Amino acid sequence: MKRLLHSSFTLLSFYILVAFLGIAPVASADPAPAQGSFIDEMSSEISKIFEAAAPAVVRIQTSSEDHNLSGTGFFIDSDGTILTSALVVGNANLCTVQMGDQKYPALVLSVDTRSGVAVLKTKQTHTPFLKLANSDDVKIASGLVSVAYAYDRPVSPAFGTVAGFDVQFLNYYFATTHIRANLPVQPGQIGGPLLNSKGEVVGMTVVAFKDGCYALPSNAARRIVDEVIKYGQARHAWVGIGVKDSPAHVLCISNLYENTPAATSGIQIGDQVLKIGNRVIKSPSDILDAAFFARVGEKLPVEIVRNGKTLTFEFELTERPDNSRSVTPVLTPQGPQTMQVKGQQ
Repeated sequence: MKRLLHSSFTLLSFYILVAFLGIAPVASADPAPAQGSFIDEMSSEISKIFEAAAPAVVRIQTSSEDHNLSGTGFFIDSDGTILTSALVVGNANLCTVQMGDQKYPALVLSVDTRSGVAVLKTKQTHTPFLKLANSDDVKIASGLVSVAYAYDRPVSPAFGTVAGFDVQFLNYYFATTHIRANLPVQPGQIGGPLLNSKGEVVGMTVVAFKDGCYALPSNAARRIVDEVIKYGQARHAWVGIGVKDSPAHVLCISNLYENTPAATSGIQIGDQVLKIGNRVIKSPSDILDAAFFARVGEKLPVEIVRNGKTLTFEFELTERPDNSRSVTPVLTPQGPQTMQVKGQQ
């Protein structure tokens, strides 16, 4: 079934591209399969993913003096732990979770505005849940199935493809690389899962825009959940360096921020950055990703080139200060459309 589903996703991506370009495939000597057969086959596979995932997807409702919000979330274990968007939760301490016709209270364990993740907990046990996949396996044109609650309607599926991977939206930056999907998101669907052909979560929708959305990759979401479970909140490491790009895509250190590990590490402004930890640095997004996945207390090696010589410096990471740069989507009546950036990089 997995092989058949992968083949179906590939075929559908091909036909979407053909339709978009306004061209027709070259006829072959072999008779083409009936169009109805292809559509029925694809519909059947999407239906299987939806039916398997739907019981683990819930509607989240929160109330405050300013807003009555509704979004989507999903169980990530059998002990009632729920992942959703920080936008949906806001400043609430309690949320209402709707599973089918039943409603239950959920405690807010943590809201991390930097990543856009909120972690909730219900008293329900033996809950159906979705597995978090390795989002590094996601490629451009990979098929995606969204399972979420739009408006006040029942949970429903939607199909799309991966369009790209970005750290920037308009003039603002995410905390780490996000998945850009050709998959429209309606009000109420923020916080919902994006699933691969195995029905595993590869991303959580955090920003909606016309005809598409951005999703936090599952590896980034897992990093936040691990921190919340261990420390009660997400702790973000502070590297303390700024970089500038060049037309030749050579990344050099442009700033060393005071009172950070980098400031006293021996690294200098003008050094070319080659690696941070095990991550090869080829673009500014690599810097952001390296910082996002680094852990507080970790000893981080940074490899640079200075005057033609390769040098490695190691320093222990501290926790990012509250006024450091964070990206916060702004909620509008149509859903999250823009973002605000606070502090320094």
